[in-house]
Amino acid sequence: MAKKWLSRLAAVLAVPTIVIGISTPASATDQYVTLTSGGKLVASLHFYDDGDDWTLYDLAADGHGVRAYIQVAATDKWYDWDGGSWYNGKGADTGVEKTDGNLLSINRYRAQVCTVDGAGDKTPVACSAWMYIQE
Repeated sequence: MAKKWLSRLAAVLAVPTIVIGISTPASATDQYVTLTSGGKLVASLHFYDDGDDWTLYDLAADGHGVRAYIQVAATDKWYDWDGGSWYNGKGADTGVEKTDGNLLSINRYRAQVCTVDGAGDKTPVACSAWMYIQE
């Protein structure tokens, strides 16, 4: 009798199992990049995957504003992302939010934060490393 049950158990275990999975779209995780100067934290750019939102922080009273730069990869080159640069000149310990960034899941992005001397400054004083985002 035990042989009969063992053979039935073996037959059941040998039946292929169909696994049904639900695929979710690719997504990044919350990330941030910081800029330090003289060992002091001066700026930070945060990416929040939920809604593709950003916050640009000026963290030091150093006489500089901060600017975020976001670029998108197209083949082997990086291009400025539409709406991917904005300025925070509100002073130390402030943040400026950019909501609904709408990053597309088919692209790769990179972002950095820089200190600048005014909203129109095209030559940053200092910049962080690039933070890479795969949506």
